[in-house]
Amino acid sequence: MRERYIDIVKGLSILCITLLHYVHNVFPNEVNVFVGSFMITSFYVTSGWVSAMHPSQRSLKEFIKKRWKQLGIPYLWWSAIILVFDFILLGFRYYDLRYIATEIYKTITFRGIGTLWFLPALFGGEIIWHWLKYRKKARMILFALVLSLSYQYLYSHFFGGKTETIYRIIDAPFRTICNILGAWIGIAFGNFAYILFKEKILTSFNFKLAIYGIFTCTFAYITANYLPPFLIPVWSLFAPLFGPLGLLLIAKSVQNWRVLGFFNYWGLHSLNLMVTHYSIVLVLFTIFIEKGMERPFDGDITLYCFFASLPFQYLLVSLVNKYTKFTLGK
Repeated sequence: MRERYIDIVKGLSILCITLLHYVHNVFPNEVNVFVGSFMITSFYVTSGWVSAMHPSQRSLKEFIKKRWKQLGIPYLWWSAIILVFDFILLGFRYYDLRYIATEIYKTITFRGIGTLWFLPALFGGEIIWHWLKYRKKARMILFALVLSLSYQYLYSHFFGGKTETIYRIIDAPFRTICNILGAWIGIAFGNFAYILFKEKILTSFNFKLAIYGIFTCTFAYITANYLPPFLIPVWSLFAPLFGPLGLLLIAKSVQNWRVLGFFNYWGLHSLNLMVTHYSIVLVLFTIFIEKGMERPFDGDITLYCFFASLPFQYLLVSLVNKYTKFTLGK
């Protein structure tokens, strides 16, 4: 049984992802950093949260088979669909062969085209956590955490800020590993957070629950933007984890508000919006503004395009669900 507040958080997060992909030079940097810190990790934390609510009794092999259908199949289908779309734009000389080759390489290395990188990351992260959780050894989890953070630090040290072609080629598989490691940490945090809070906090009155959530989100905002320099190497353990937790607590307190049905809808269809908005719909809007209207895709017009894109995204949800639901692993 789906919990409405979880879909509300997922809906808010996927809309934030879409919004920040559209807008340029619209919001203050502090807002962009804060929203950017939790919009992806919300899906990791909610995954762990749900896994604690409904513990899986499946073997690792059964679990992989199930999640491959839900995450792996959509990755393959939408990689192929977007590549076909890219080849069409190649025919109109919007893309060149070098760009197409890069997209194919990213697909093969599971770095992913556009937002599709998220699917292998979540898939790999869930496998790691499923394996670790049933070992029931705290030292093993702690060792895996230290190893993962060390890898992320070294990755950032060697590849951070490098734009040369050779670095971008070498980077792809290492970035995939980095994404997977970040995913399992978020999933584990969500799992432990639910276990820790389910008795004392989740049974509290809605007002008290909302206060806890607002406090947690405030902490996340501060750590996203003003973390002391000596803590920067472990920045990923603060805002990216506590932001989603705060949103879950707030959403739990207000989940019965009918006005939140908009976010609930996009939470239910977050995968559809994830795979279509960046590499297809946003590209079409960019072409229309830059080629059709001969204006730079920047400033307020990017915000208008975000709102204008939502009816198209609604249409895509309807079409995909009616005719090509199998591409979403359904």
